[in-house]
Amino acid sequence: MIKRFMCYFLALCLVTVMSFSTVMAGKPAGDFPCYESVSNLKQTYENDILFRFLMDEALENMQQLPEGYRKGGNPWIGKNFSDVVTFFQEWCAFLPTTRGSSDNGLYYIEQMDFFAYKNPFGRAAFQTSPGIEIFSRFAKERGDFLNSPASTRQIANWLSNPRIEKEDYVLPDPKAPDGGFASYNEFFSRSFQDQSKARPQTLPDRDYVISAPTDAILNSIPVEIIDKNTTLRTKGTQELNIQQLLAGSGHWEKFIGGTALSCILMPNTYHRYHAPVSGKVIETRLISGALLGMDNFPEFVPKSGNVGYHGADFSAFENYQRGYFIIDTGTYGLVGVIPVGLSTVGSVVFKDKFLKAKGPVAVKRGDELGHFLYGGSLVILVFEPGKYKSGAIKVRLGNQIGIFDTAGNE
Repeated sequence: MIKRFMCYFLALCLVTVMSFSTVMAGKPAGDFPCYESVSNLKQTYENDILFRFLMDEALENMQQLPEGYRKGGNPWIGKNFSDVVTFFQEWCAFLPTTRGSSDNGLYYIEQMDFFAYKNPFGRAAFQTSPGIEIFSRFAKERGDFLNSPASTRQIANWLSNPRIEKEDYVLPDPKAPDGGFASYNEFFSRSFQDQSKARPQTLPDRDYVISAPTDAILNSIPVEIIDKNTTLRTKGTQELNIQQLLAGSGHWEKFIGGTALSCILMPNTYHRYHAPVSGKVIETRLISGALLGMDNFPEFVPKSGNVGYHGADFSAFENYQRGYFIIDTGTYGLVGVIPVGLSTVGSVVFKDKFLKAKGPVAVKRGDELGHFLYGGSLVILVFEPGKYKSGAIKVRLGNQIGIFDTAGNE
């Protein structure tokens, strides 16, 4: 391992990394959506010593997944770079499908995170230059495909599933099997016909109620919110670096010692996010970051389906593309709302009235803040110390507490 890292630093000294634009200069358009990024991937591997070193070491050091997590284990074990190229070619035009309670929306996303599973070379390959630029181009090209008419062919499959509850949403053409959506992303980011009926707020006039910001799996985040100068760690202790997560916001210190909730969105759910509290939005920001490379996907997405459960590590999300809203509730202090785009999400979208605001913007609990396009996503809520215990989620009569698994009944 020491030798490999010595090689890594030697490569840093000897190699001038080829620029992304130079590699792509003069390349003709290909016959599949991600031709340019996949061509760039191949050319960079051939010409950039450092990138080739990271890719080769990543493939050589693939780690087996926990026993029983996935049939066949880590699919990258025994693979080579040509398999990586084929993987990206197939992923680019992939369109997820659904059946009963399940769907395959995370199929390629989870496999890409297996590439980085307990594998620092796998993370570095796509979270440092030039890999991060290559994958950002891939995400852009895949996003262009998902915004195109060619991406609509599986929408009818989704709308035929009663769990999608299509009657709640705005459909461009309600009589068409695909709802008349112009693209998969238009379907994915669909809006409600009447939010007050589809997702009514619990006790909307009570300022002490905190609402889910979207349809999500909710869990308290079992890590201490700490400042970046805390360096001592004990075995089993995880830290959530709030200064990095909020990218240096002037308000970050308010949350030191506070609590947090994770709200994880799944592919078959509503992908707009809303204000969990009322008050004034006093700061917003969009932050660039990595688009893949979760170090421990099986821990974050266990077989039980309880995504982000107690013990999951949230510190990695300081590196992903994200944004934040700081809401001043007055009585209950500041609340941070942090939408995070996980694997392949290059589109954490804010509504213009917040993103372009010149001053505080009034917001009511339930008001839409923005949306995600296709991929894995979550919203992290953070609270000042002593304002919310972040333990068991409290619900009221009639609130949803679960959904039956219908897979066996289809």
